[in-house]
Amino acid sequence: MLRFRGHAQLGLAFEFGIFDWIKGQIASPEHIADWRDCARTLAGFLKALHQKDTTGAPCAGARNSRRGVMLSTLTEVALPAIEIVADEVDTHRARDLWESACAAEFSQQPVWLHGDLKADNLIVRDGILRGVIDWGLSAVGDPAADYATAWFWIDSSARSAFRGYLDLNDSDWQRGKGWALYGAVVALSYYRGGRNEALCQQSRLTLSRLGLLL
Repeated sequence: MLRFRGHAQLGLAFEFGIFDWIKGQIASPEHIADWRDCARTLAGFLKALHQKDTTGAPCAGARNSRRGVMLSTLTEVALPAIEIVADEVDTHRARDLWESACAAEFSQQPVWLHGDLKADNLIVRDGILRGVIDWGLSAVGDPAADYATAWFWIDSSARSAFRGYLDLNDSDWQRGKGWALYGAVVALSYYRGGRNEALCQQSRLTLSRLGLLL
């Protein structure tokens, strides 16, 4: 149900709507009571999302910033981004990870994905994950684009548990790493230099979790 429709001027005029209101806080680390519990809750959410009917649904592509497409089609963007941040990233290991992720092809039926599972799109209340917001990048494609949250958001203490709850195979996991690498280097290469320091710090944290930060 549409609760509110409004307009904003933030450098570029746009309209927005609030379709429901979820009481809580952004899911930043200081607001999390139990990482394993949150990882299990998010895994349950993804399992339910993957069971939703995809008939007539939009396919991953240009309309959702290509979240969920075949990773190999993003190589022309990913590799230059890696080179731009070579002063911060082990480029040899990053390229190896990218090639490995692209080789781990997605061979299952495409499913619904959210496309942007990071802290500011996750809502917690009383330390418990309560909601997922901002569905602007959702589409039908490779769910590994969402598995990247294992490095974007989930604490290392709960990463293996997240994988176990979803029963992800090596191919799923490797593609998830590839999506995490892609998101981090593209954001860092574009936004560093004062454009968006908060996003750059999150990207550096992701790269650190992937073992790629110098």
